Amino acid sequence: MGELAGIPFTELALDKDGRREGPDTPLVPDGTTDLVVLSHGWKNGREEALQLYEGILAGARAASGGDFGGRRFAAVGVFWPAFRYREDLSLVPDDLGGGGKGGGGKGGGAAAGGAELPDEALEAASRAFADATGADAADFARRAAAAAGGGGAADDFLKYLRSELSAAAADDRAEHRALLRAPGSELVGRLSPGGVVETDPPVVPDAEARGSAAGIGDAVAARGWRLLSGGKAAVASILNQATYYEMKGRAGTVGGALAAILEAHVPDGVRVHLVGHSFGARLVTSACARLERVRPRSLVLLQAAFSHNGLGTGIGPDAVEGGFRTVVADGRVAGPIVVTHTRRDTAVGFFYALASSASGEIAKGAGLLRRLIGGPDDLHGGMGANGAQSMAAGEAVAHRAAPGTAPAFATGKVNNVLADAVVSGHNDVANADVARLVWAAMR
Repeated sequence: MGELAGIPFTELALDKDGRREGPDTPLVPDGTTDLVVLSHGWKNGREEALQLYEGILAGARAASGGDFGGRRFAAVGVFWPAFRYREDLSLVPDDLGGGGKGGGGKGGGAAAGGAELPDEALEAASRAFADATGADAADFARRAAAAAGGGGAADDFLKYLRSELSAAAADDRAEHRALLRAPGSELVGRLSPGGVVETDPPVVPDAEARGSAAGIGDAVAARGWRLLSGGKAAVASILNQATYYEMKGRAGTVGGALAAILEAHVPDGVRVHLVGHSFGARLVTSACARLERVRPRSLVLLQAAFSHNGLGTGIGPDAVEGGFRTVVADGRVAGPIVVTHTRRDTAVGFFYALASSASGEIAKGAGLLRRLIGGPDDLHGGMGANGAQSMAAGEAVAHRAAPGTAPAFATGKVNNVLADAVVSGHNDVANADVARLVWAAMR
């Protein structure tokens, strides 16, 4: 057991199936009163995750006055194989080996409308996906390249791709109906007219426009979209949606395994605090839903990359319940559930919803800008953009974060925190103001 931010810290490495890697060492030192369990999200390697964990823990310690209120804290950092989901759906050539036609600098800014994705970019993306799922990389890349031509090769590739995906929860499969059921030739044809490349910094609508179709549409339009079109771009987009699906399923699997580990290692009387970022928020929520003896004292979801209806009820025309409804309905958390959200987080606010719907609407170009993509009324919206939606009366409380302070959170309720003033983007969650929110939940 080492130390991070001045407190005992254990690295808990889990593989994609939730199996613990390394020795089965104790997680909780003698005398511990509070255990913080943290999980990173997509595209985080070990060093990135450690920086995230240290920032949150050090900031929370500082917010407490330096001594965590006299309590004895320890922390567990979860490390799980969360390979990269590209939130811009573009497979940018600068970090995937692409170049030439359609290539360019950061964000793919040189990609003009109608440009095709470079061969080497598709091959690199294919090999990355194969490596992460255990498929034969050379064979997978060959099949992906052939699928770009459409027809039977695309049908065969989608069948092969689906065989490499992990099983996920039923609600996830419903969201990804097109990816999991549509013929490959149909998907390639649907997506070939264009995928998205981001070229400009995000523009956030003002407070009055926020959440309205016009406000979000203006923000999206102001970003300056460019199109990559053709079969290779279509296959790359399919691979990205498959990555997104795989990460959701993997987060649930690893979360279930984490619950079993905590049940086995946490002594009675130790307060447990769960903190997750991005897909890691889904992971810790999945763990919370499966815990029996251990009842967390707080659950903090930082820019969560899962459905904003995940904790809700009465969702959609069939009035279904969210995939993690039991966390709220069964009172699985003894203290506050805290959810940060902001439309500044375009990874969750726009691209999450686009990947969730898997609808191919991007092919409609300018028509897309008129849609309310990812807003509170979008069934495919993300929690990190809109907070927890579809809550029953009295279950949720709204707050607004401000620099230098933190709200008083309500115990036993979902506390939706509008974080425009303290979160500038999806990964901006290890700053002092966000850590202050984490401490307010644990306090």
